[in-house]
Amino acid sequence: MKVEKFLNKSHYESSEDFNLQIQYWAYVIAKHYNISLLEVYNMPKEIFQQSLIWAMAMTNEKEKSAEIQKAKAKANGREVVPLDYNFLDME
Repeated sequence: MKVEKFLNKSHYESSEDFNLQIQYWAYVIAKHYNISLLEVYNMPKEIFQQSLIWAMAMTNEKEKSAEIQKAKAKANGREVVPLDYNFLDME
């Protein structure tokens, strides 16, 4: 499928990829805020961008939380200390 191929790409290869990226971002916003795609497409550009930033940030937080819960489940009652290597990304 076209969408599966797009999701596996590491960079844009065509204007079609760019359009699929915008559609994906619209889906992320619609899913996060529980609104329709039509409502997302009718948003002003600035609202779309800010909504996307918050939706992606919250998705990342949920993923981190899920990883911690998974680690705690595997730890069988032992303490779990999450390691944060984000400082390595700073220059």
